[in-house]
This record gives sequence, structure tokens and C-alpha cells, in this order.
Amino acid sequence: MKAAELEKKEKNKKNQKIIADFSYDNSLEETDDAMKTFQKSFSSKRGKLSIVAYSLLAVAAIVAIVFNSMQGFNVTQIVLYFALAFCSFGLYYSLTEKKRMRRKVIETLKNMNPEDYHCTIFDNRIEIETIIKEKEEIPEKTENETEENVENSEVAEEKDEQPIKSVFKFGEDMLDFIESDMSLLLILARRQIYCFPKRCLSDEQQSAIRDFLTEKLSGFDF
Repeated sequence: MKAAELEKKEKNKKNQKIIADFSYDNSLEETDDAMKTFQKSFSSKRGKLSIVAYSLLAVAAIVAIVFNSMQGFNVTQIVLYFALAFCSFGLYYSLTEKKRMRRKVIETLKNMNPEDYHCTIFDNRIEIETIIKEKEEIPEKTENETEENVENSEVAEEKDEQPIKSVFKFGEDMLDFIESDMSLLLILARRQIYCFPKRCLSDEQQSAIRDFLTEKLSGFDF
């Protein structure tokens, strides 16, 4: 049954124009590089305003402290020092927010099961299949292990590797394309990143994907 479904899927693909068809996975380094590029391309105005605001307030607090110190010590200086400390902490927090966010995502991914992907880019849509695998653990074999245990293990493994398909249609889904040093990146709704590592693509595939997505997505304004 599974073989018949795969054969039917392949026939359907042949009847449609395919720009690229490839399998890939993502390393933690590639994921971090993708997030860093995404943050540079789609940085929020709120983050920039926070940095500017805290910087101006910190400068104002320093100027006020210097001005008050010329008139001798007073209670106002204590308040100004607290204000300067608050602004300094806020500025540091704002400047390191992106890095902390990336670190949090990477730590989460380390504890998750590994995933493999298969992407097919058609003329009118993109299909991405995600296969979630069990973490590789070397089981301790015992003399009492039976054929039934082995069969159950194989069934569980096959069940875990059922792909989850996501389909994105040009003109309907909010898609963007950007490129990092290590990957080609498909951005969904400026929130979710699909990272196609260059190490998994030939030079011809990279050029085809880059040219097609750049031209295709430039015509949509969300």
C-alpha cells in the first residue's frame, strides 16, 4: 500500500513543473546562522526604539549627575544614580535580547528528536515533508530478547517516521526569501524559518531556487 502511494505521488509530480526537489537536515550551527540572518532582515522597530530610548535616558542621567556634582552632593544624585543603573540594565537587556533568544531556541532543539526534511518546489507552491526520528540510543541486548520485541520495535520506528507535510501556496501564504552565508531561507509570515542548507544543494539547485523564489515572491506585497 505504501509503495503504491509513493508511486502515485511520483506520477503526480511528473505531471507538474518542478523547480527543485531535494532532501536536507539542519545542524545547530545552520539554525543559529539562519536566525541571525532573519533577525537582521526583519528586526522589530520596538527593539530599535528601546535601544535608542535607553541610550538617550542614560546620557541624560549622566549629564544630570555631572551637573549636580558641581553643586555638591544632594539627594537628587542618588535618584539619578538609580536612574542610570536602570537605563544601563535596560540597554544591556535590549542589546542582548536577540542573542538570548537564539541561545534559547538552540538549547530547545538540542533536547528535541532529530528531523529530516524533503522539499519540492513547484511552479505554484512549495511542499515540505518533515520526518521526526527517535534519538539514537544503543539498546542493551539481552539473551531474552524475542522476535516479537524486534517486530514491535520496527513497527514503532516506521510509525515515528511518518512524514508531516506542509504546503505553501504562492499568493496565498505570506512568504519571503532571504539568503545567509550557509543557507537559503524561506520565511513564513515573517515568524517561521525554513532553512535549506547549501551543503545539501548543488550549485545548479541553489541558482534555480534563488532565481525562482526571488522573481516569484517579488510580485507579492503583503
